[in-house]
Amino acid sequence: MVKAAKRPVIHVGRGIKAGGEKLVELSKKLQIPLVMTGLAKGLIPDDYEGNLGTSNRAASKAADEIMAVADLLIVIGADFPFAKLVYKTHDFKFVQVDVDEAQFGRHHFLDLGIWSDATSFVEKALDRSEAVPASPYFKAAAADMQNWKEYLKMLENQDKVPMQVAPIYKEINAVSTDDAIYSIDVGDNIINSFRFLKLTPKNKWVISALFASMGSGIPGAIAAKLSFPDHQVFNIAGDGAFSMVMQDLLTEKKYGLGIINVVTSNETLNFIKSEQDDLPIDHHSGINLAGQDFAMIAKGMGVDSVTVTKPSDLPAAFAKAVEVTNAGQPFLIDAKISADRGLPVEELQLKQENGHFVETVDPSYNSNGDQKPVKSVAEFFADYDGQDLKPLPEFFAEYDVKA
Repeated sequence: MVKAAKRPVIHVGRGIKAGGEKLVELSKKLQIPLVMTGLAKGLIPDDYEGNLGTSNRAASKAADEIMAVADLLIVIGADFPFAKLVYKTHDFKFVQVDVDEAQFGRHHFLDLGIWSDATSFVEKALDRSEAVPASPYFKAAAADMQNWKEYLKMLENQDKVPMQVAPIYKEINAVSTDDAIYSIDVGDNIINSFRFLKLTPKNKWVISALFASMGSGIPGAIAAKLSFPDHQVFNIAGDGAFSMVMQDLLTEKKYGLGIINVVTSNETLNFIKSEQDDLPIDHHSGINLAGQDFAMIAKGMGVDSVTVTKPSDLPAAFAKAVEVTNAGQPFLIDAKISADRGLPVEELQLKQENGHFVETVDPSYNSNGDQKPVKSVAEFFADYDGQDLKPLPEFFAEYDVKA
């Protein structure tokens, strides 16, 4: 099946555990790009050229594009709850590797099921497979991802006011220790952490992955600091999620828990707002929040804090956060950000026409007219400061990849 495939993809989940380096070796040997499920982030090195990131909505552009053209999907150690949104866009062969037989065929018709531990399968595949020549398809996928990484780096270095979220994650990465632990609350920060947060197998992190329970950030951070008191711990939450549980800053203070609390505040339930952007409704509903001074609220609870409104103030704010938390006390950064929508890569569609792939924007995009209408993929990218982004068919043309 691998030999017959033109555009194979390995979709890897957290079942790979400590086998990430082995999987990278197999990916290189067979020239098959990797797409992560969200919970597998950090198990495959971000700097590996064949790691295309995560797919669906909390995703990279390259991962969504490659998944949309795959003719063979090899799923290794993954339980992907959003499979119905990704796996049913087109026909492809489906191979599933799982240690639990009950998982076979749960998310897609099974062409081949392999009952195995993920890493054991990868080791056997390495032993029994033959290296293939450099693949134009693999090169195109890697170039697509490199283009996306350059876009993310540009966003991280923007000095716009109102402040964008990317510079905040740049600073989080800059001050994080190698074994830092992150509790990511529900909302846009899940998308942004998947895109910007640097993780390795040394890190631990927690999100409400399946049920999307808002307000999980502080409890997760408290649990992390109590369980691993010598590790640096972050709570990253939007203002909607943080408001639900902010009273537990008192708990952090009472027990001397040195947690860095980062609140991305834009007075909007932006994750829901973005969904409503693409619905045929006349106006947004239930997404506007009252503004709050989270720094003042924190100080009222005895927690040191600072408000940040522009990127140039972020380094000093995070330096203070590190100083205070290293002394065993919590700290809060109230980061006032724009409510601008992040580039919705899930709106990109690909189809075959006359032996080539054509990329378009989903007709449902901007159904309520909140965003500027777009007539092309280039206009779509430009609306999100992505003038230098290229659609996947351009990389296929550059590397002579046929449909």
